[in-house]
Amino acid sequence: MLYVALALLAALLLVLSARCAWWAVTRISTRLTKGQRKWARAALPLRTVVVLGSGGHTTEMLGLLQKFDQSRYQLDFIIAETDSTSLKRVEAARPDLTSDLRRFHTVPRSREVGQSWVSTVGSTAKAFFSCLALVWRLHPQVLLVNGPGTCVPVVAAALLFELLVPFRAVTLMFAE
Repeated sequence: MLYVALALLAALLLVLSARCAWWAVTRISTRLTKGQRKWARAALPLRTVVVLGSGGHTTEMLGLLQKFDQSRYQLDFIIAETDSTSLKRVEAARPDLTSDLRRFHTVPRSREVGQSWVSTVGSTAKAFFSCLALVWRLHPQVLLVNGPGTCVPVVAAALLFELLVPFRAVTLMFAE
């Protein structure tokens, strides 16, 4: 009985390792057009999640969103719980995006400015687990981030789902 259990465990690890290897090979690509074709046959609008950071990151993201066509991209936004300015900036720059506040979601910030690195482990884990549920519910096809610490747990959750669940593909767009 023990040998059967060990054989099943070994087979499971082999399948998981093969999935991880296949995911890594197909995920890490130098071809620029691969992501453009991924959603060519998908119904529009594409479910797009935008992570807003505070301060300059939100300003940069709003510059990117100026020309986004709402008929092609259904935008949802993720903001840190302690971010008090991003929603106001979006409202000022693109009032059409704030007409439905249910599209704005908050997550715990993974690291506050000046927070010690030791305590960052716990706050990042809390943010990651919060993002797991949110990313699963939103099921983004496109994830648009530009570098704030808030995006790290969101990206990690999206990539984890892509790795473990093959039909949960996501195109990650990082702009800095």
